[in-house]
Amino acid sequence: MNTSLAQFDGPRLMRREEVFASDQLFRICFEMPEADNEKELLANYVPPRRGGTYVMSHQGKPVSQIGIFHDQFKMYDGTIQVGSIGGVCTHPDYRKHGLASRLMEHCTQQLVDEGARLMLISGDAGVYLRLGNVFQGKYMYFSIKPEQESQRRAAPADLIVRRATPADALICSELYQAEPVHFVRQKSDFVYALNDPMSHRYVHVDQWIVERSGQVMAYLFLGVLWGSPLNSGIRHVGEYAGSRVALVDALNLIVATGNLKELTWPVAWQDRELIQLLQDSGYSGNRTHLDGSTHRIIDFPGLMKDLRVVLQARLDKNLLRGLRFEQSGPLLGGLGDDRYTIRRGSERLELDGAEMTRLVMGSVDNDSDSTPASGALAEVISALFPLPSFLPGLNYH
Repeated sequence: MNTSLAQFDGPRLMRREEVFASDQLFRICFEMPEADNEKELLANYVPPRRGGTYVMSHQGKPVSQIGIFHDQFKMYDGTIQVGSIGGVCTHPDYRKHGLASRLMEHCTQQLVDEGARLMLISGDAGVYLRLGNVFQGKYMYFSIKPEQESQRRAAPADLIVRRATPADALICSELYQAEPVHFVRQKSDFVYALNDPMSHRYVHVDQWIVERSGQVMAYLFLGVLWGSPLNSGIRHVGEYAGSRVALVDALNLIVATGNLKELTWPVAWQDRELIQLLQDSGYSGNRTHLDGSTHRIIDFPGLMKDLRVVLQARLDKNLLRGLRFEQSGPLLGGLGDDRYTIRRGSERLELDGAEMTRLVMGSVDNDSDSTPASGALAEVISALFPLPSFLPGLNYH
C-alpha cells in the first residue's frame, strides 16, 4: 500500500468510539478469535487518567497501536516509577511505514511526561532494539523435566502442593510483599488473577500453593510461552514468592501432578539462594536475559532519585557527596546520540542510553566484575550496579 506517513492521523490517544476497532486490530495481529461484544467493550471502557492506548489511524480506523501502563516497583527501600509498553501491533496491510516506530517514540516520551523512569516492553522485536532498548536483565534459566525428577530426593512427608484458589489471594499478597524486589500491588490484583487465570495466560495458567505442616510456605505461578498450545505440557515460571527451600522441595510434586513435560524457570541473578538450591539438586542453568522482554532507562536522573535511599545505604557519605546523574539528547534514536552521565567531582562516565541501561540494570552481554570507570567512580558503580533483575509476573502487559 503506497501511503505516506502524513496521511495517518496520530499518534494520539484512542477515542471511545474506536474501542471495538482497536480490539479487532489486536485480535487480527495476534491471531486471536474475532469478538462480537462491541456493546460490552464500550460499556466497560473507562478513559485512563494516565497511560492508555495510542493509535495511528487511516481513513478513520486504527491501523497501528500501542498500550502504555504505569506501575510502581519496590527495590529494597526505594520505589521506582515504571512504565510498560504492550499490545504493540500494526495491521498487516499497513506495515513497513514506520508506524510502530513513530508510536514508540511518542509513547516513550508520554511515559516520561507522566513520571515513568524505567520502561518495560513485553517483546523483543527488532523495532525495539533499533530504538535503543536492550534485553532485560541477568537470569539463570533452569530446565526441569520428569526424567530428572525421578533421580531427586522425595519431598518431605509434611509437604503438599495444591491448586491456588481466590481464597489464597491474601496469603499470596503477603508472600509477594515480603520479597525484597516486587511491584506495588493490592490484594485485589491477586483476587482478579486467581479468579480469571486465563486473563494472564502467558504469565500463569497453573497456580500452585506449597504448604508444609499445614502452613502456606510459597506459591508458584506457571504460564505458557507465546505460541505454545495449552496442552503442550510445557510451562514457564511467570512468578514465585516465599520459601526457596519449599519451592525446590515441591518441584517433583508439581511436575508430576501437573503432568508436565518441561518446566523452564528464569531466576534473577541476585536470588542466590534459589540458584544454589537448584544447582545443589542437580539442575543446570544457563546465563541469559529474560526471554521476550526488553527495557530501557528513560529518566536516568529520576530513577536514581527514586533510589536515593538505596544509594545512601550502599555508599559512604564521602562517595555520595557530589554524585550526580544526568541525561541529554534524544530519548529514542538508536544511534547513540543520547548521553547518560554519572559524575562525581572531576570524574565522569558517559554512555548512550542503551549502554547505561545495560550497566545499571545488568546484562549478560557485559557480565563481568570490571567497570568502565576508574578511581572513586569505579567504587561507586561497583557498589550500586547492577540493580536486581525481576520477573514482570502479574504486571506483564
